[in-house]
Amino acid sequence: MNLASAHHVFFSGLLGSQRFLTLPDQVKEWAKDWTKPEIVSASCVLFPKSTEEVSRILAYCYQHGLPVVPSGGRTGLAGGAVANKGEIILSLGKMNKILNIDPVGLTVEVEAGVTIQALQEQVAKHNLFYGVDLGSRGSCQVGGNLATNAGGLKFIRYGGTREQVLGLELVLADGRVLDLNRSLRKNNSGYCLTQLFVGSEGTLGIITKATLKLGSRPANLRVACLSVENFSKVTETLSLCHQANLALTAFEFFTDKALSFVLGKFPSLRAPFPKRSPYYVLVEIEETMQDSELEKFLGVLFEKSCIEDAILSTSSADFRTLWSLRENITESLAQSGHVCKNDISVSVKDIAAFFDQLEGLTQESDKAVDLVFFGHVGDGNIHVNYSAPAAMNEATFMEKTKEIERRILDLVRTFKGSISAEHGIGLNKKDEFSLTIDELELSYMKSIKKLFDPRNILNPGKIFDAF
Repeated sequence: MNLASAHHVFFSGLLGSQRFLTLPDQVKEWAKDWTKPEIVSASCVLFPKSTEEVSRILAYCYQHGLPVVPSGGRTGLAGGAVANKGEIILSLGKMNKILNIDPVGLTVEVEAGVTIQALQEQVAKHNLFYGVDLGSRGSCQVGGNLATNAGGLKFIRYGGTREQVLGLELVLADGRVLDLNRSLRKNNSGYCLTQLFVGSEGTLGIITKATLKLGSRPANLRVACLSVENFSKVTETLSLCHQANLALTAFEFFTDKALSFVLGKFPSLRAPFPKRSPYYVLVEIEETMQDSELEKFLGVLFEKSCIEDAILSTSSADFRTLWSLRENITESLAQSGHVCKNDISVSVKDIAAFFDQLEGLTQESDKAVDLVFFGHVGDGNIHVNYSAPAAMNEATFMEKTKEIERRILDLVRTFKGSISAEHGIGLNKKDEFSLTIDELELSYMKSIKKLFDPRNILNPGKIFDAF
């Protein structure tokens, strides 16, 4: 029996044939994420159902020096869940139990494989709400969200994944279980190791359980879509939202080019206004008064000439339709051919100046590649998407993209921004990571990686090369 076969005997003995995949076609699909890389390679896929099984798997892999790629819903856009060097893929998808909902302490304890949609639906039965909401909610899993510190559509009110975390249970590289899974709202006892693992992309330990914060379920949500002539009016509208003391739950923007992609791929949808506009804004608030606060606020925006037109949801169907114009952008782009993405952020106070210069760079870019902008502008996050038809050679597309991308990332550095607002670094952003991070900061990150994973078996090669 060769060494690979011996490993397979151990894994199949532990998990059984139904939770252990080795067929090349099956394994290949699990080695990909939403970035759809052409080159992938994995040796097998494992599906543990408990922390104990994860612990035994990692202890074995650590002993034999077998690299492991943790896998959630694989909805990431930075290549963080990609296997391309024959790694073992460890899927947490079968660890999908909601263990405890506490309506008094406003917490929920879950396993890592629970999807965000399943979590939202279960806590809603208690009239509670989990604050991280994403377009991929039906597929993305809690563990993956934690590993990448996912942001989402409600960040402006609730913050990102990091802000929801009270405790974690993790399995370390050598198989030891680190139990930090407390539900304490206040805990000022030494270093906060829990937060160290949030955003670490599975390079320091594999998250198996989490205790998360909940809040009251928002009532009477209303959304308006606004037609805006220039980007400075977008940020002026945001400022007026804050001044009006609205219970803002989302503030999103997208360009007319982004809307064109959505309408082209979803023929059941229609443009929100008879006359197209360069920019659109979605404003969602929780109305707390009997009179329509959002309707009154729209009147203020018209008086101040901030908007050209507006449409306000009057039913749940309207609400879903308006949101679909924003939420379907990523899928529409993915169906349209080649796509490359930058997930960037700057300080909210700088976003108007930044976007003005960003559009200047866009005018100078190769017209064979479309630049499509949208994002959570209320928290300073803009998604820059490079798109070209599938008929274009991929190598040509990447060559054309790289030149303008480098100039955009240099602009991000000038504004002291981030090259990854919410998707992580993974494989795809490693080369650019050093642009916006200090050398001393990076050296400490590498030291932490070596401390927790001295044999470099946990998601090796992601974020940076520490060995």
